[in-house]
Amino acid sequence: MSEYSKDYTIDELMTVLMAREVKNDDIMIVGVATPMVWAAFTLAKVTHAPDAIYHYIMGNTFVAEPRQVSLLYLEMNTARAYRFQDSVECTLEALPSDKLTTIEFFRPAQIDQYGNTNNICIGEWDKPKIRLPGAAGILDFSMFYARGSFLYTPRHDKRTFVPSEKIDFISGVGFPGGKPSICGGLGPQCVITNLAYFDFDDDTKLMKLRSIHPDVELDKVKDSTGFELITPNELIETIPPTVKEIKLLRDKVDPLNVRKLEVLSGNERKELLEDIIQKELHKQNKFPKLLI
Repeated sequence: MSEYSKDYTIDELMTVLMAREVKNDDIMIVGVATPMVWAAFTLAKVTHAPDAIYHYIMGNTFVAEPRQVSLLYLEMNTARAYRFQDSVECTLEALPSDKLTTIEFFRPAQIDQYGNTNNICIGEWDKPKIRLPGAAGILDFSMFYARGSFLYTPRHDKRTFVPSEKIDFISGVGFPGGKPSICGGLGPQCVITNLAYFDFDDDTKLMKLRSIHPDVELDKVKDSTGFELITPNELIETIPPTVKEIKLLRDKVDPLNVRKLEVLSGNERKELLEDIIQKELHKQNKFPKLLI
C-alpha cells in the first residue's frame, strides 16, 4: 500500500489530482502559461503513464520525452519533436474521432453549474470590465474531444463559480441546459480546485461534489460557490498525494516550483518569479533536464 504524505501544499495536491486523470494512451496538450498542467502531465509520465505523449501548443509539436518543468526554456522541450502539425488539424482531422484520447486541462475565469466556461471577457461584450486571454483551442476540446474536457482553478470563489444566468460569455461548452454537446464530445469530466474535486451528475449534468480536500469544511465549499451543488449524503475526503508523488514532483519534475506561479499573487509571486529566472539564467545547460 502506498504511503500517503502529510506534508504537501495546495498546488501539490491539485497537481497530483490532475496527474491522476491521465491515461497511458493519452495525448497531453500543454497550453500556454499553465505550469501546473505541465507539472501534472510530467508527473503522470514518470509514474503511471509512460506511453502518454505531450502535445505542446507552442510550435504544435509532439514530444515523447519528459523534461523538467521550465519557465525560460519551454521551447527547448520540443527540440526532439517528431511531428509538426496545426493544432486543429491534429485534434479534429488527423486522429479518428472515435479514437481521440487527447486530454487538456483548462483554467476558466468563470464556470457555471453545467460546466460552461468563460475565458473571453468579464462584463458586457461591447464594453467589458476585463478582457480575458481568449478561447484559443477551448472550443475544440470542449465540443469534440472523446475524452471530454478537464477543468481546474486554484481560486475557488463566487467570482469564478457563477450560475448560468451570470456567466458573461460562453467560450467553452459544458452541458448547455443539461444536454451533451451536439458535436459529440463527452463534455466536462471534472473540476479540480483548491477546495474540492467535482464531477457532473449523469442524469442532470449538474456539478456534483465528489470529494472534499482534507481540512476543508463543506460550508466553505458551499459559501464559495455561486450556485447550488449536488452533494453526497456522506462526504468523501480527497485521497492525498503519496510520499512518492510529492518527492518526484519536488525533486525531479518541478524543483524550481514553477507550478506555484499559478497559486501565488502579489509580492510572493514576484519573488518566486525572480528566483526562477535567476536560477535558470545561471544554468550551464539550458535544456530542461531529461527525466528518463
